[in-house]
Amino acid sequence: MKKVLTAIIALIALFITYGCGATEASVETTAEVPLSMEALTFASEEPSIMHMEILINLDFGMYGEIVALPYMSALTDAYMDEYEGSSIDFAVVSKDEALELFRSGQTQAIVLAGETDGCMSVAYQCIGIAVHPDNPIIGLESSQIFDIFSGATDNWKDLGYEDAPITLYVTERSSASRQAFEEMLSLRSSGGITKSLIPAEAVVLPDEDAAAEAIAGDLYGIGVVWASCPQENVTLLTIDAVDPTENNAADGTYALSRPIVIVATSELESLVEFARSPKMEYITRSLGLWPIK
Repeated sequence: MKKVLTAIIALIALFITYGCGATEASVETTAEVPLSMEALTFASEEPSIMHMEILINLDFGMYGEIVALPYMSALTDAYMDEYEGSSIDFAVVSKDEALELFRSGQTQAIVLAGETDGCMSVAYQCIGIAVHPDNPIIGLESSQIFDIFSGATDNWKDLGYEDAPITLYVTERSSASRQAFEEMLSLRSSGGITKSLIPAEAVVLPDEDAAAEAIAGDLYGIGVVWASCPQENVTLLTIDAVDPTENNAADGTYALSRPIVIVATSELESLVEFARSPKMEYITRSLGLWPIK
């Protein structure tokens, strides 16, 4: 039985947080939505492979990965504000499902994380690995980061520092930064329902600002933050001898970075152009991403 509900696209905050000092509650799109209980279907308990459909009065359709959802939500909101009277069919699926929907002509635009054939890059996700400013370690290899966050390395002496246990600080499993980090570093089990390899002993915090604050107060802490957000009280490590800078994210030399991309039909050229406009550049930075220049 269908009911008319007021849908706040920022209800995504229940599943995923994103941005410099803000959650998705700061990016809202409101519409009257004919919604049935059957429209909300979860493929598993993992947010990364969640399937969620929210049906809005359509002008065109767009699908995307959950890890790219905060950007897609902000783009949708800003685009509909810019083009009065437009509305967007908004749904979240896996990357493979999104590509198949686009290739089969069932959707006109998709938003994904990572390089994709025929795509247009619109932003960069860039993960920073933060430590206390008094920690003498200034850089690690990707393999060492994997060992630390999978629990294989749990003492700083194994990395040339003091004989002290490593304290891991991460955000909620539904946060964009943690999902991006786990995907980029392959910190997930394969087969069946995906499972994080990050130890249960890791300290879980609500957002990246809270993680940075905790690390700033813990000489033996290490954690995940957005490299694009100002980090004044922690040190961001080099990874594979490469600094987490905007230029290094753009040229692909920094290991923990990847683009947010749009694949769209020619009819939606205005969407792609708007995604790279000065207005969206400001919004993109507010989400903790680096925009394409």
